Amino acid sequence: MKKLFLMVAVSALFLGSLFAEKNYVIDLADTSNGKVVKIVKNPYGSNYQNENPPIFTSFFAKDLPEPGDTVEIFYKFTSNVDLPYLAMMLIDNSQAAKWWTAISDQQEQVKDIKAKQVYEGSFKYKVVAKPVAAVSVQLMYDDKINSTIKLEKAGVKTGKK
Repeated sequence: MKKLFLMVAVSALFLGSLFAEKNYVIDLADTSNGKVVKIVKNPYGSNYQNENPPIFTSFFAKDLPEPGDTVEIFYKFTSNVDLPYLAMMLIDNSQAAKWWTAISDQQEQVKDIKAKQVYEGSFKYKVVAKPVAAVSVQLMYDDKINSTIKLEKAGVKTGKK
């Protein structure tokens, strides 16, 4: 009887770990697109956004985040111009996702950005939709300002925690 109980308990723990929430970490400077992000007028909307969103798919290729998981984005950057804010969203910008699928419905902002000043911090996102093919971070704002954001390492390793 004790063996049966022990087997059931171990099996339950194993199954629980298979379905447990996973945590992921992104350092914005680990992007496969390089360390400079240009933010320009969105040709499909009224806002300004990065020409090419920083992409992190290669860090998660075999284990993309799923609904219920969390992704913490660490950032360290400077802007070449003053900005009222810089918003960040976790998206899938792949062709398979028709270039825009929100992985999280959160939009977090760094406010009152001054040119040439270093901004550093992190935001935690709850995943609400499984990425179709890519994990990327959209940087954007509504003001009519072209800018260049220079990314620096924030001191964490991108990947599954």
